[in-house]
Amino acid sequence: MIVELKELSKAYKKKTALAPLNLHIDQGECIVLCGGNGAGKSTMIKMLTGVESPTTGSVIFHSKQRKPFAYMPDQMMFPAELTPYEILDYYARFLNKDKETIKLVLEKTGLWSERNQKAGGFSKGMSQRLNLAQCLLADTDIYILDEPTDGLDPYWVIQLKKIIKELKEKNKTIIISSHIMRDAIEIADKLIILFNGKIKFHGTLDQAYKEYKCSSLEEVFLSIHKIEHQSD
Repeated sequence: MIVELKELSKAYKKKTALAPLNLHIDQGECIVLCGGNGAGKSTMIKMLTGVESPTTGSVIFHSKQRKPFAYMPDQMMFPAELTPYEILDYYARFLNKDKETIKLVLEKTGLWSERNQKAGGFSKGMSQRLNLAQCLLADTDIYILDEPTDGLDPYWVIQLKKIIKELKEKNKTIIISSHIMRDAIEIADKLIILFNGKIKFHGTLDQAYKEYKCSSLEEVFLSIHKIEHQSD
């Protein structure tokens, strides 16, 4: 176990964004948080990364690293006047990474040839790849990615999945928030399906199919949606 959530919850005034939950994530797993808008995915990510404090409970990282995770937020606003190389060079100083590491990360994210272009002229997809690059710059136990495929074209969605596979081969733990079901099917070791701030399923895809007597993730979502609305 490398991540442990104990009675973790988040409420905004009278609205419960995330009901109290307990779960653990094992080292080397790729966990995909699934659910529709308002399900609680982003809230859980914010609790994991410390962007927001929980209302109750705690997040415990069982890691010897000073900062056990790297974070790719759903949107990153980089200074428009800086280039990808300048931006990563700035982060590298805090992470004690050398110039060769910067080059490798920019090559991996397809931005080496654009390393001296100003980020203000980047498309959404290029900005998202720069966002991924700053996350990959750190060599850490856990990578937390919030909607990482947003804005990526099909080629770079494929490349992202390859990068995730490479991280898994290094026994890294990856936690991803995504509303795209095919992403979950292709990369997840386990799924966490959220509905109205509550975890409705945590396990493998095969376990989900068995529990809900379905043959596709779409059918699992529909079954959960139907059950929850019947209980309202």
